[in-house]
Amino acid sequence: MDYQQNNYPGVNNPAPPPPQQQLEPHRGTMVLVFGIVGLVACGIFALLAWIFGTEDLKKMNQGIMDPSGMANTNTGKILGIIGTSFWILGIVIWLMIAVVGIASY
Repeated sequence: MDYQQNNYPGVNNPAPPPPQQQLEPHRGTMVLVFGIVGLVACGIFALLAWIFGTEDLKKMNQGIMDPSGMANTNTGKILGIIGTSFWILGIVIWLMIAVVGIASY
């Protein structure tokens, strides 16, 4: 149906439909990849997956972001939490070994 004005007297011109809200594209695949890379290679990616996943899930629940990537986003966020925990634990263990090594010297 054409929503342009016509010049016919007495004919009601229908109003155009309201513009649909444009959703932000999801970043589920990126968050998932960051979670995997953060878990096995570099801890900063795990932290980024946790942060991005949390923010994106909030936006999806608010209807601002496309919810089709919710599963990947949630999985990436969980991997980010696990990866961040492992990296922090590794740093703590490394520091304990370093302190024991320095104390025994």
